[in-house]
Amino acid sequence: MKLESPSSTILDLLATSPFLSKMDPRHLRTMAECAMQTSFKGGEAIFFEGDVANRFYLVLEGSVALESRSRERDPIRIQTVGAGDVLGWSWLFPPYLWHFDAHAIDPVKVLFIYGSRLREHCEDDHDFGYELVKRMAEVMMRRLQATRWQLFEISELALRSQWEALQLAAQVGTHPGKKHFRSNRSSHQSKTPASSKT
Repeated sequence: MKLESPSSTILDLLATSPFLSKMDPRHLRTMAECAMQTSFKGGEAIFFEGDVANRFYLVLEGSVALESRSRERDPIRIQTVGAGDVLGWSWLFPPYLWHFDAHAIDPVKVLFIYGSRLREHCEDDHDFGYELVKRMAEVMMRRLQATRWQLFEISELALRSQWEALQLAAQVGTHPGKKHFRSNRSSHQSKTPASSKT
């Protein structure tokens, strides 16, 4: 991650962000006091699930992958966010831990915004806090909806793969049930005594 010194353009970048559309100029200035420009190289990690969430990002350029991981499986991509999107909402709500991994797909430029400072401003200015929570709630709903659809697609693909594997196994005669049936049948035939003529 490369940090750049704050400049007068930060306020302009905030003002043109879809996330902050129609926000009170006074509140935008508060945001600008907590922001700086940041860049990530392609493939670089931005944050990891379970780490402390004390910031969020407004994506200016490039794409970022959000992924969920576990010990039992490879990471699953939940969503891809790009220019104009918000990255990170966990800084606003306890226990202030990231719920996903995030890494840059290609070179990314963002506004890095200190969430811990913003929380202090929210405590001091409830109108500002309400505006942020309202906007972040919309981000959370979109993120949860994306997660829901992604999990649905993954389940559908898993079932389809299992069905195709069963069909293939049946075609080549290696279905476990068939092998068991043939084995039992052969064993039964070998044990049946030949009928004698009377």
